[in-house]
Amino acid sequence: LAKEFGFCYGVERAVDIAYQTRQRYPDKRIFITNEIIHNASVNERLRDMGFIFLSGSYSKGQPYDDINNDDVVILPAFGAAVKEIEILRAKNCILVDTTCGAVVNVWKSVEKYAQDRYTSVIHGRYNHEETIATSSRAGSRYLIVRDLDEAKYVCNYILGQGCRAEFLQKFAKGVSLDFDPDKDLQFIGVANQTTMLSTESMEIT
Repeated sequence: LAKEFGFCYGVERAVDIAYQTRQRYPDKRIFITNEIIHNASVNERLRDMGFIFLSGSYSKGQPYDDINNDDVVILPAFGAAVKEIEILRAKNCILVDTTCGAVVNVWKSVEKYAQDRYTSVIHGRYNHEETIATSSRAGSRYLIVRDLDEAKYVCNYILGQGCRAEFLQKFAKGVSLDFDPDKDLQFIGVANQTTMLSTESMEIT
């Protein structure tokens, strides 16, 4: 048996806030930008409670344009990208942020890297909500590596063992716009998607 099981603190907090939001606003439309967490029973319960998913597998194609200042929008435990939050703030809707504190700490790291003109190397999945949100805070330079093998590939390239065209093709979906591996890997800082295996993130670092 597992030594510990159940939700982590950040997930418990996010789910609890979501339930409290429905109690506080029983008559308002409540939107959520994506799955509150990756747990089918929790998301199905929210759907049954009338939550409207804006993206992800529970979405029915509800547009952001339909949101107004009388609506409530929940940001999930994984957070949301900077542009997405800006769009919602411009609508003057009620924003309820359930972003996990551990995720926010990662954001602070990549924001500091960006200020220091470092490239953020993010251990995560390029299409995961959290990594999308983190990379949106990494300034103009970031690179996403999925696992230790990809990290080793990047290290070898830094050491002069690799092909530029192959590198750009390999990481095409996980780099910032106009990423140049010959220039943008001079100074790097490492961050991670908090749901990745922590021991692997440490190895990559």
